[in-house]
Amino acid sequence: MATIDSNIRARTKPYSDFDFPFKKHPVTKDVPIKRDVEAVKQSVRNILLTRRGEKFFDPDFGGSLTEFLFENFDPIVEAEMNQRIVNTLRNYEPRVKVLNIEIEDLSERNALHLRLEVQILSPENLTTDIEFIIERLR
Repeated sequence: MATIDSNIRARTKPYSDFDFPFKKHPVTKDVPIKRDVEAVKQSVRNILLTRRGEKFFDPDFGGSLTEFLFENFDPIVEAEMNQRIVNTLRNYEPRVKVLNIEIEDLSERNALHLRLEVQILSPENLTTDIEFIIERLR
């Protein structure tokens, strides 16, 4: 019977991803690359802002946080958002561990300000903040 090593190890290679929205670099004329912390931050933001059902063949992918924009923002809605954020990142972004979530109601703009404190699981176990505003685009 084979034994399974269940210890989770941090990745030793640097993280990298394309910089969205794919604008050409003015000098190199190539698509810029985000690396390490910035790549992970971009990934977290994209996952949380993706609507569920938007990604083909994975209907549960995404945080669908825009669904909360026109809710009466109270402690119950805030708790639901917190739980959705934690569960979504636990399932789809294994590079981070959520340490703290702050949600500010910007009802005068029909928006929410989100600040996440996360630990990036790497050899350094760096802690960083990810901030963005959730608002309706159309």
